[in-house]
Amino acid sequence: MGIVKLEPYDQTEEDKKAYRWCVNHGIKIGMLAVAPGFDNAAWKIRVVANGKETISPRDYNKREILPKLFELYRFYYDKNVQQ
Repeated sequence: MGIVKLEPYDQTEEDKKAYRWCVNHGIKIGMLAVAPGFDNAAWKIRVVANGKETISPRDYNKREILPKLFELYRFYYDKNVQQ
């Protein structure tokens, strides 16, 4: 197989704002390979917020992972910021 490339995701201004807010407030959201190697085609999501780590119970494929990451950035931003 070869290196699995993620599907491109065009970040919106809202995505960028939420990402910056999370980074500046110590909320870490990232992806973990389900299996070792460069041909991994599934990832889990790891969130570290308020001193607690959570890893998604389900796996995400190359089309799902980036939109889900930014959905979570927006979730934490919306949950914590009065708009």
